[in-house]
Parts: sequence; C-alpha cells; structure tokens
Amino acid sequence: MIDILYIEDNADDADIFSRLIKKLNQPVKYTILSSGTEAIAYLSGNGSYHDPATAPMPKLVLLDLNLSGMSGLDILAWARSRERTRCLPIVAFSTSDNPTDIQQAYAEGINAYIVKPGSYQETGTLLQRLCQFWLADNICTDYK
Repeated sequence: MIDILYIEDNADDADIFSRLIKKLNQPVKYTILSSGTEAIAYLSGNGSYHDPATAPMPKLVLLDLNLSGMSGLDILAWARSRERTRCLPIVAFSTSDNPTDIQQAYAEGINAYIVKPGSYQETGTLLQRLCQFWLADNICTDYK
C-alpha cells in the first residue's frame, strides 16, 4: 500500500511536494500523477495500473482541483460514485480559496479542503501535519 497519491499537473508543485515529503521524520510512500485520466485509471485499476502490486490503493489522495483537462472535482465525483473509492480519504490541495470552489468540493464529498501555502517552509509544515493526521492518527481500512 502507498501512503499518498498526489494528483497534480503543475510540475513545480509536484517537485516541491517530492522534496518536502522526503524531509519528513516519518517515511512516506507516494505516487504523483499528472492528469485526471491517469488518476481514474490508477484508482480503478485499469490500463497500465491493472496490477495491484504496481498500483496499490493509497491511504490518502491529495487532489489539486485546478487540473487541465478533467478537473479535480470531476475526479472527486467519479471516486465518490464507485464502491472501490467511495470511502477513500480525499483532501483537496488547491491554490483556490474561492468559497464557491470550497463549497462545491464539500458537496461532492471531499474529506478536507486545504489551500496551498505560499512558502516552501509553510508547505513543509502543512505536509508534516497532514501526514501525522491522515497517515498516523486517522483510522481507516484497507481499500480494495
């Protein structure tokens, strides 16, 4: 099982995430996908992700809402409509602090909504707290 599936189409944000997650006190296994189509293939176990050994279900999905092509909200709606991913913890990790975006994400079934911090240090602190709660403190089951 991986700890975090991060769905992010901005290469700079993905790089920052990778560098910061490696600095955490606890080891975190993660995968970064850059498109909604790829995320749905991964979460449904289709295409190149049909082997559970190479595409295990994550403990947490961090989802950028402002993806090119299929939006994060589209991915969220898809995930909540499927038995396999209905209860999977999904956290919006977005630059948008627009109340309409936040309200829509909760209406679609997001578990939490986090606005990306503006600095490298603040992002590192936030990722530490996210990992502590979602990977250490939160009780969840293994997803199929």
